[in-house]
Amino acid sequence: MSMSAYDGPTVKNDWLVMWLPANPSMLNPILSTDAYARSVEDMIFDSLISYDATSGEPVGRLAESWTISSDGLTYRFKLREGLTFSDGKPLTAEDVKFSFDLIKNPKVDAAHLQNYFKNLQSTEVLSALEVKFNLSEPYFRNLIMLGLAQILPKHLYGEGDFNKSPLNRAPVGSGPYKFLKWDTGRSIELDRNNDWWGLKVDYWKDRYNFNKILFRIITEDNVAAMALKKGDIDMLEPTPHQFIQDFSGRQITDRFHRLQYSTEDGNGYRYIGWNLRRPIFQSTKVRRALAHALPREELNEKMYEGLLKLSVGPFPQGSDKLDPNVKPIPYDLEAAKKLLEEEGWRDTDGDGVLDKDGRRFEFEILFVAQVPEVERIALVYQQSLSQLGIKMNIKTLEWTVFLKQVMDAQFDALMMAWGSSLDSDPYQIWHSSQIESGGSNRIAYSNPRVDKILEEARKTLDRNKRNELYQEFSRIMAEESPYLFVFERPHLTIVSNRFEDVLPIGKLGLDSAKMFSPPGRERYKSQ
Repeated sequence: MSMSAYDGPTVKNDWLVMWLPANPSMLNPILSTDAYARSVEDMIFDSLISYDATSGEPVGRLAESWTISSDGLTYRFKLREGLTFSDGKPLTAEDVKFSFDLIKNPKVDAAHLQNYFKNLQSTEVLSALEVKFNLSEPYFRNLIMLGLAQILPKHLYGEGDFNKSPLNRAPVGSGPYKFLKWDTGRSIELDRNNDWWGLKVDYWKDRYNFNKILFRIITEDNVAAMALKKGDIDMLEPTPHQFIQDFSGRQITDRFHRLQYSTEDGNGYRYIGWNLRRPIFQSTKVRRALAHALPREELNEKMYEGLLKLSVGPFPQGSDKLDPNVKPIPYDLEAAKKLLEEEGWRDTDGDGVLDKDGRRFEFEILFVAQVPEVERIALVYQQSLSQLGIKMNIKTLEWTVFLKQVMDAQFDALMMAWGSSLDSDPYQIWHSSQIESGGSNRIAYSNPRVDKILEEARKTLDRNKRNELYQEFSRIMAEESPYLFVFERPHLTIVSNRFEDVLPIGKLGLDSAKMFSPPGRERYKSQ
């Protein structure tokens, strides 16, 4: 890992060139559902609070202070004086109320957010700089959800059809950067907001230190890796295979910070999800047989040199939310055959494919195109399943087309990954209410006991008691196997060594907002 002896002051210069693996669907923090959009929106919009990457504790952002009632049902935030949006108009409590009213509005396409705000009864403007949230019941993530929601200007987004606003392609916020232009499929460009309120606040003044942020949209992992080595982008979250094969050795560590680290909430997990609307996947024994058929240990060793962990469920190994007795389902074709036979799947016509009641065991798996690692996993899995008499067909799609097909439930099985979030709540993915509501229960999983656990956990403020509920949930997930949980991986990041303040890594990971280029190491001349 590259280190430097520079000990001068933080300077604000240079450009930062980031990588986007796909073209965002839009740039509206209330409507967008993909992580690619979020990485851009985080530079343009501000929230009431933030979380310090080093300590993991909340810090004021738009809000300089806040109070929480003893019953957890009232949250008050006091805004800083002199806040403005990038168009120069003031940001007040009216804009805060407007933003949360949008989230709650059933006519707004924000179902993915609305389930987190079910207990938000009303948002009150107490003064131009004070806002109060009234909640119907406690929720362990209330401060996270209220504090991290990004604030939109009412005077702009309050006009016309919010879902179809032209601002979804040309956003305006109060953050450290202003939207400049979006060349679809190629790049998104942001300029420094020289009137950003944070430049006058001690905690924030030495963050966001670049004059321009350029997001290059590169859809192929290998092309992105080459772009980093050439200096066309400055940071990359490589695949584990790239981290091992392409970004190791002295030539790399002389030029880059090579970061590998873990955080309490993990870095998400890859999974294969079974569309439970399909009769073929409705048996628990069948799903467990399918899990037995993926040689994850072998894939981990051959593809990743053992870098990854085998995923055991929605929570990372070592998490207090995970029952420590839950273990990965092992690769075992004999066990898989036995389970399939118990469910009546046999090759009755000798064509090499199992059948039952006149139905062949054949399905299609869907995943995003141009991701070599995912394709390799799929091909190995396809071969393994064929030994059981199961025919799996492979279909790949470009990201936006893939996402629409998934949202429309037009798939048999899919391979995707979930990222992690601060003190995560699995409700949106696993509660049955999130099947038809636009939530993230894309596979249509429904279990009354799981519903009850997730509902109870949300309002259980005692962390130990909440973790007991989540441990029961993790046991049910392991038994019912609605996903084939594949791998969890550490956080992997490669950063150009021309930047300072990349290290140390904090409780929440890398604080990229602190990075800067010292004089003499700038790559781009600011304009």
